[in-house]
Amino acid sequence: MGGIPLFDLMLLGLGVLILMTVPAILTSQARRRRLDRRIAGLYDTENRGVPAVAADAKPVSITLGQPDGRWPALRKVAAVCFGYHRDRVETTKTVVLTAIGAGLAGALAAGWIAGPFVGLPSAVMMAAAAGGAMLGARFVFGRARRALAERLLDQFPDAIGLIVRAVRAGVPVTEGIRIVSAEMPAPAGPEFKRVIDELSVGVDLETALWSLATRTGLPEYRFFVVTIVLQRETGGNLTETLDNLADVIRKRRAVRQRAHALSAEARTSTYVLAALPFITGGGLYVINPDYLARLFTTSDGKLMLAAAAVSLACGLGSMSMLIRKALS
Repeated sequence: MGGIPLFDLMLLGLGVLILMTVPAILTSQARRRRLDRRIAGLYDTENRGVPAVAADAKPVSITLGQPDGRWPALRKVAAVCFGYHRDRVETTKTVVLTAIGAGLAGALAAGWIAGPFVGLPSAVMMAAAAGGAMLGARFVFGRARRALAERLLDQFPDAIGLIVRAVRAGVPVTEGIRIVSAEMPAPAGPEFKRVIDELSVGVDLETALWSLATRTGLPEYRFFVVTIVLQRETGGNLTETLDNLADVIRKRRAVRQRAHALSAEARTSTYVLAALPFITGGGLYVINPDYLARLFTTSDGKLMLAAAAVSLACGLGSMSMLIRKALS
């Protein structure tokens, strides 16, 4: 190693990992921002006297009459660090409490590993505790978001079908949305019920639908809003367009399910690779307990064990993220 301490090597490896992952994250966020700008261009609020783009070339934020709160910057930091979004449909009380519990557990575990177990300085222990809290909360919110998105996407073609049949029967789109809110189970039904509630207090249909698309965070709901907006502006056969949209969503869901089945081998490999260190360690402990005990009794062994745990967690997280990106 040329006299370089092991902890410095760990920091160097962590820096290299960050330098490799940050560009990919920034590229993904840039693509999302470009998509948001393109959708904002279609979000024409001319009929309500509100410009679609403000003077600083940023999309106008419409809060539906609700105050933005006293601490918007703090909420943005919480959204980035912990994955919490107050207006998203997955942030229910149960999910928030579970995320708090997971964050506390992650903070205690990471702080204990970095502090009493490995013996690192207090600053490193506090940083590890903060990172464990953020990872625990993000895990819970991300899992709840993905589960809810799957349910919303499964119900969306049926909801569009109800709206199409209502429009063909001669009723307005708003009445079709009212039928969906009454007939569809959760979570799609309550979300469309919120649209009806906003319409009943005087909110424009376009604004209420864009609010729905923002809460769900699904591109399919944005396609639906764009379809309704373009039909109101240019006219045309709305039922045929919505039928085509429902068919496209069903095909996209079928392709996603097929890809999920084809990726079963990669996910199984992930589980096997994650279990191998524990199986190998257990076997070594049975064969020669004194040989493995050095990882728990010496400072260098504890540091190596903590580095191995961090590496394993980073590897599992990277593989899981790559699989989700490939299936999205």
